[in-house]
Amino acid sequence: MTKRQHSDWLAPGYAKELGGCSCSAILNKNLKPFGFRSHLFRHAFIDRLKASNDIPLPLAESITGHGRNVSDFAVYGSVGYTLEQQAQIINKILL
Repeated sequence: MTKRQHSDWLAPGYAKELGGCSCSAILNKNLKPFGFRSHLFRHAFIDRLKASNDIPLPLAESITGHGRNVSDFAVYGSVGYTLEQQAQIINKILL
């Protein structure tokens, strides 16, 4: 088995810069017969983040890849949130 087969990534072959675009296209192609699009999963995930009621908006936006960038806090600085911080929130909202 290769290292990719033991990866923490759902689709390790796409775990590269801009790999999400190709992965999304493949997922959408396979979900089409069921009337779903991969973006629906993002909306469901955001619903869970919102339902938690205690996750800071900048952190939630960092996890989902969406952001309004309306405050100085969002614009300045380059470190952002760590993967550990993001993973902690994701684990918190799992079923």
